Amino acid sequence: MRQVPVNAVLLRQHTAAQPAVYLIVGDGRLARHLRAYLEFEALPHLSISRRSSATSKIETEKLKMLAAQATHVLLAISDSAIEPFLNEHAFLQDKVCVHFSGALVTPLAASAHPLMTFSSRTYSHERYLEIPFVLEKGRGSLRDLLPGFKNPSFEIASADKVRYHALCVMSGNFTILLWEKTFREFAKLGLPKDVLFTYLNQITENLETAPEETTVLTGPLVRGDQATIEKHLAELGKDPYADVYRAFVTAFNAIEGEAP
Repeated sequence: MRQVPVNAVLLRQHTAAQPAVYLIVGDGRLARHLRAYLEFEALPHLSISRRSSATSKIETEKLKMLAAQATHVLLAISDSAIEPFLNEHAFLQDKVCVHFSGALVTPLAASAHPLMTFSSRTYSHERYLEIPFVLEKGRGSLRDLLPGFKNPSFEIASADKVRYHALCVMSGNFTILLWEKTFREFAKLGLPKDVLFTYLNQITENLETAPEETTVLTGPLVRGDQATIEKHLAELGKDPYADVYRAFVTAFNAIEGEAP
């Protein structure tokens, strides 16, 4: 999809002389975290639930009233709802509209993807300030899209967003599935969850501190210990994670085959 810049006139209008007022659309986890951040930073903001604003004329009027007070509309809603919502409420195009999807590219709104996982609990002020935002090249800087945010920011081509987001999901969400599986299985063995924490923390530290050219991977894959791998797979049997194990072995062998 062709890159479409954010309305340059709108960006020029929303300067330090006219402080940003945010309207958060949504009531899920991301919306709660955005509200917490804006409260920490004492940045003016309003909120409305998308579910209520789309159900009746009265709620649409409420959305119009709140939007009239805002300079920036933050769309903390699901990817599939973003374009229909903006098409249904065309008056929002008079505002700087920002969505937070890691994969979606749309001419209707710019994106600022927070490279972070959001739990049901809100975070500390310091943690919010550490969150990097990944933007689309040519569609406004973080200062343009989210005035008052002090976070680090990076830009990638719009065409690269889906691959970027796939990598985020694999590294973050998929590893959680593996750890939750291990916690459950350890409990069956009579081992407490916290017995794994030192191991988990060291893996994280190794990943953070290892030189780029050095692998921190250990175990039978790097040792080429096929006998142990076969024992593991036999023990897992029909467990769905046996196929996950096989997939990682296949991926590792393919990567090793590509190594110079």
